[in-house]
Amino acid sequence: MTRSFNQWFFSILFSLICLPFYGQEAKNEPVEILILGTLHFNQFQNKTSEQTDFTSQLRQQEFLEVTKKLKMFHPDAIFVEREPKNQKHIDSLYQMRDFDYTTLKNGVSELYQIGFRLAKSINLKTVYGVDYYESVSQDLFEKGTNLQIFKDSLKAFQNKGRSITRSFLKGERTIREFLIELNLPENIKLSHRLLFNTPAYVTNGNFKNDKNFDAVDHTYIGAEYISLFYERNLKIYTNILNIQKQTHAKRIVLIIGQVHVGVLKEIIGNNPNYKVISANKYLMK
Repeated sequence: MTRSFNQWFFSILFSLICLPFYGQEAKNEPVEILILGTLHFNQFQNKTSEQTDFTSQLRQQEFLEVTKKLKMFHPDAIFVEREPKNQKHIDSLYQMRDFDYTTLKNGVSELYQIGFRLAKSINLKTVYGVDYYESVSQDLFEKGTNLQIFKDSLKAFQNKGRSITRSFLKGERTIREFLIELNLPENIKLSHRLLFNTPAYVTNGNFKNDKNFDAVDHTYIGAEYISLFYERNLKIYTNILNIQKQTHAKRIVLIIGQVHVGVLKEIIGNNPNYKVISANKYLMK
């Protein structure tokens, strides 16, 4: 009897001791964020063919295919490339039932065709804007030492992007296949290198609209260029962190322009509270 009691007592005691550790482990599970790099489909909308008309039955079915793949991630929040200050407008559009979003200006954008579609399919109450918008051109340099190195990199990036997009608009790839190619590691690295590495070669120069920028260090003009793009993405990251805190989301799909993916993966990946998931893990299933 005493032996049985001792076994029971120590079993309960061990469970009570371990309970805080199990709770702590569950509490510290990282937020998983799947980052989908895309283009802005509305910029390529053209009703001359079903391949370039994103309202066509063909392309609408392809958008549906993409959302079905992303749904397999089981997200509990969708973040999109819109600013938080526009959240009320996003909410009002999202709450419209049985509404044909393709009738809106820019209604074929990824916001509606992937973001809204995915969120509605899993009964989320809305999607959340996390963008910080700044109108900064990739072709910002006017002159500078080693500028040709950057120009060559920009040309290579543009040629690659045009090749992928041209093939897609000809109907040689579905939307899912197109997004897979955009999110290949080598293409993410290409766009990331263009904006956040190669510009550092450029020194002793200036921007085309210097007067629009405060206190530019012309000696390190390339580093200034990088800082402009990096600052925007840091502010996007800040929005992601704060909206996650508000929503308590644990599995986020972030839908954003492809050129943001590399830097956001880098920044978010260094946060131990987050785990970055490749979109292609689900798009390729």
